[in-house]
Amino acid sequence: MNKLLILIFTFLLSLNSLRAENFISIEKFSFELPDGYELFNKSNLFEIYDHNYKDPLIKKQIKLAEEYLKKQKVELLYNFSSHPLNNINILVFDANYNVNSKTVKKQCKKILRIEKKVGKRKVKLNECRMHDQPTFADWSMYRENESSFIEGVTTQQIIFLYKKKEYVITSACWQKCDETTNDLLNLVKSIKF
Repeated sequence: MNKLLILIFTFLLSLNSLRAENFISIEKFSFELPDGYELFNKSNLFEIYDHNYKDPLIKKQIKLAEEYLKKQKVELLYNFSSHPLNNINILVFDANYNVNSKTVKKQCKKILRIEKKVGKRKVKLNECRMHDQPTFADWSMYRENESSFIEGVTTQQIIFLYKKKEYVITSACWQKCDETTNDLLNLVKSIKF
């Protein structure tokens, strides 16, 4: 009987950890992320900043997010329970261009050149390919490289075009990158307009 109760309790705990929370983007689409993520945007950043986070890494990251939000319309998602600096951000731009299997490498290299110029670190592209999510997109691509900005960080992006807008969804991870990759892929898969 005790083994059965332990098994049921373990199953219920695992179901709770798989529950996703639904968010509405400032760009008017919905998406899901697993529990543990906090959404930072202009409307709630200062409330979150006022929390009593003691960890200096978290405080530094919140300060960087505050500065970034003043310059750009962006949504930042952090999972402090995974690693204090692991995050996903969402940017949307007006755009209308095409990427396909023949041009995807060229596009990835173009993005990396810009990143290197701004980040001042020479890094190489780890992966670049077309991607199948979200299914409604005109096209979608996946790219990955070591960060041009910070050593030891992996940058992963899914970029897609939909209704003449470019959606750039980027994860940056220091540790537990497999988890962050899954979160990125699941976020993109869950997008609904």
